[in-house]
Amino acid sequence: MGKEPGSGNIVAEGCTHKGCKTKPARFGFCPEHYEQFKFGLIKKTGEPVPDYDKKFEQYAAYKARRGVQKAA
Repeated sequence: MGKEPGSGNIVAEGCTHKGCKTKPARFGFCPEHYEQFKFGLIKKTGEPVPDYDKKFEQYAAYKARRGVQKAA
């Protein structure tokens, strides 16, 4: 039923991110990859952005800060 990844439509088979088989929740991404998409780590097509390494460090720091705030 779904369209091809990268077409902007939700894919019924799984998340748009390569290798992820989790059921898509928003914009064709599973919840984990949707958060990465919002943060700018991956493109709408599911491919990593050119400066992925730099952004991933910032994302990891963000997740660590967010985890500490929830525990307090």
